[in-house]
Amino acid sequence: QINVPPEPIEIEGENEWEIEEVLASRINRGKLQYRVKWLGFDDDFSWYPARNLKGSPHLLREFHIANPTKPRRPKRLNDWLEA
Repeated sequence: QINVPPEPIEIEGENEWEIEEVLASRINRGKLQYRVKWLGFDDDFSWYPARNLKGSPHLLREFHIANPTKPRRPKRLNDWLEA
């Protein structure tokens, strides 16, 4: 059986894919990055800049609450939550 990934959602003229879960965070060259599980996709071992995930602020907040020792939460997370 072949699993076909879901179509992206269009937000502000940009294609967005839904995040199922935030898996990890790190600081790379001074920038906050995340590894995520995309809804409907197989494992992806890429790291993404925090700014690319601002469409899922609640998942980022939940990740940092559950993992307080992981690298910091995005500085603008509260702004993203209010948007």
